[in-house]
Amino acid sequence: MSRISSVSLTEFEEVRQPAYPYVKPTDYYKQYLGETSPVEAAMLSRICFARMTTESGLSSYIAVSEPVADFISNLSGSITGFDTAEISKAWDYLYRKTLPLGRAGLAMHAISAINLLMFDLLGKELKVPVYKLTGGATRGAVRAYASHLHPLPVKELQEEAMRYVEDGYRTMKMRFAAGPADPFAVEKNIALVKAIRDAVGYEVELAGDAWMSWNYNFAVFMISRLEKFEMRWIEEPLLPDDFDGFSRLTRSVSTPISSGEHHYHVYDFKRLLDSGVTILQPDTTWVGGMTAMLKIASLAETYGAWVIPHSGNIYNLHFIVSQPESVAPMAEYLTKYREWMEQHASGIPVPEHGYIKLSEKPGFGITHDLK
Repeated sequence: MSRISSVSLTEFEEVRQPAYPYVKPTDYYKQYLGETSPVEAAMLSRICFARMTTESGLSSYIAVSEPVADFISNLSGSITGFDTAEISKAWDYLYRKTLPLGRAGLAMHAISAINLLMFDLLGKELKVPVYKLTGGATRGAVRAYASHLHPLPVKELQEEAMRYVEDGYRTMKMRFAAGPADPFAVEKNIALVKAIRDAVGYEVELAGDAWMSWNYNFAVFMISRLEKFEMRWIEEPLLPDDFDGFSRLTRSVSTPISSGEHHYHVYDFKRLLDSGVTILQPDTTWVGGMTAMLKIASLAETYGAWVIPHSGNIYNLHFIVSQPESVAPMAEYLTKYREWMEQHASGIPVPEHGYIKLSEKPGFGITHDLK
């Protein structure tokens, strides 16, 4: 295989997306209440592409935020000269090298990007899709669930939910409106869930996202009040580091609890599983790339847990299709806001009748237009 000759960055650009209402961890402070956009929430307002090139002339691109780009720039010299097939070695080396700067957050985001660039290049060199490098396709298409349903007036919310049913989705996820800082939070959240259930019935699975914004006491009461609505799972009800809280919560309620979007290492996911969380939601672009995802999947299988990655980006799709459906049953599909990367890329698959089919193009199968 070819060796990596360079890692560089494109110019930055501003990203703007519509703002939506939903519960946030900062809602305890009234001055920060209000709508926000997904890119603001994930600190993706300024982005660029990282480009990795091999000595044979192949290139791969991946979208990264400004802080992550700075980290990649500092690591670029460390990765130059690696063979594109030395993916595990490169991952472990970068993980150990960045330990003094943090084992999560920006460091792991940067390692994720480098890892995915290497997988893409290796697939291109071997002329196979990445999912064939990670075990091969386990199914012809991946089931998708519709993800949006932000707090809206009842009629609009119900119309949106019904459109998803008409489009073939059998699972959907809504966003809760409020948390413990709002004295009317319980009633607001129940009203949203009831409106959706009244529209789509109980044959459709419904999950709810609390986005790290509740605490143990509120979550126990809120989830207990929601049990009659048969929620498929409640997502990130607690702060990511509150492993003891997750343990107490999963023992206190019967609704499945999910988390993992904001966890960054396989050790964190073991702690989540030990705490009773049964649905893990890592993101390939944040958690350490495909290398980390495969470790998490193997771990989850030993617990009988699911891995349903955060967001339906192309990297997560290649991971999901290469895993048994008993481990990775479905993909999230963000219906209203798509990753900004898609503005510069072609070949990204979209659901048809609730399922996503991947191509057999080499690498991750997408082409970037960065003129």
